[in-house]
Amino acid sequence: MLAHAAPVRLQSAYPEAPADRTLIYVADAKNALTALPFEVAVTPLRVAEVARSDKRSYLELQGEHAATLIKDPLPRFYLFVKDAQGVRPPFIVRLVEKKKARRVEALVQKGMSGFAVPSEEIVRPRLLVLKREDGMLFMQVSPREPLAPGEYAFVGADPSRIATFRIGAESNP
Repeated sequence: MLAHAAPVRLQSAYPEAPADRTLIYVADAKNALTALPFEVAVTPLRVAEVARSDKRSYLELQGEHAATLIKDPLPRFYLFVKDAQGVRPPFIVRLVEKKKARRVEALVQKGMSGFAVPSEEIVRPRLLVLKREDGMLFMQVSPREPLAPGEYAFVGADPSRIATFRIGAESNP
């Protein structure tokens, strides 16, 4: 009985699931959702091919700053993922500023296609499934610890869809 009562009681504390399931959203203090913009990362790694050897390199985003500024160091993000075994939401990573770009370390593993981000680069998340519908999970993703000012991104399997944001005060450039 309590298992059924708890989600109903908590539902009003979370925003409604948006219609566009392809975006990643950030909530403001009133639970209004704003979509994060996606950027395309470049990398010298051949992520579409099966790797012939283990290799470390980077994913790089052009520009010094993400377009979206978030003042809250404990932001709440909302996204959809497929409700299937082994499917995980994209990871939040801290980006390092390098000249007029932002980077995160990436690697490929021999015999596998795609890329990974080393675990030490990943912000430890707090995940909460809010709704299951039509083979999708609507989730809240938030950091376990307050984020330090700087540049961040959601990195998934596709380097052409990196959702970016920055944490800081309004006066930052």
